[in-house]
Amino acid sequence: MRHSLSQFLSLLTVALTSFASTESASAQSLTLDRILGEMDRAGSRLQSMSAAITQKKWTDILEEFDQGEKGRLSFLKTKDGVSIRKHMVEPFENVLVIDRGNVLFYQPRIKQAQRYKLGSNRDKAEFLLLGFGSDKKALQDAYKIVLLKKEDVRGRETYALELTPKSNQVSAFFSRITIWVDSKLWLPIRQQLTEPNQDYLLIDFEDIRINDPISPSLFQLKIPKDVKIVGS
Repeated sequence: MRHSLSQFLSLLTVALTSFASTESASAQSLTLDRILGEMDRAGSRLQSMSAAITQKKWTDILEEFDQGEKGRLSFLKTKDGVSIRKHMVEPFENVLVIDRGNVLFYQPRIKQAQRYKLGSNRDKAEFLLLGFGSDKKALQDAYKIVLLKKEDVRGRETYALELTPKSNQVSAFFSRITIWVDSKLWLPIRQQLTEPNQDYLLIDFEDIRINDPISPSLFQLKIPKDVKIVGS
């Protein structure tokens, strides 16, 4: 199955919006400003992260989810920038790697890999780096943010935040993004990325490991010689 650049950007968003930190704080009657502040301070200390990830796509016209995917997401911050590896293993294996502005999507089952360069999209930090490394002002400049409510997610207390893009370019991908921020970890453990047609991608993060050693070699994907590589 072929993936367009817009789908890659959606995957990037899924990957990059998931990072913050492990600082705990009281979760009693916090304001939106306090929540964003906790996420911002926590994210500034994050150097690496890995988490089990499950995602499923809701199709509104059919009123049903697809079969979903399971895998693991890894992230590493270095002096050269941000590296991401999204390795899905069920129902079919595929690997998405973003490293120094380059995107590689590998599907072993069909022996095909696709390459893209982020180009000017690499600089749209307010979009691609949502929830990671951006201060409150930058986040509020890019999104209208509403604190919805406290909500239990998998037995954990979270704050649900709804983010509506102010940019027409961003809203062409997602009309709104909802993140459920853990009140102890100060990172999203669930996300919902809603498209203009009301289809959405629902992502859950579990077994989250913060600042464990991750080798840069994890993001240097080696493609077998018999795999067809397409794209720039």
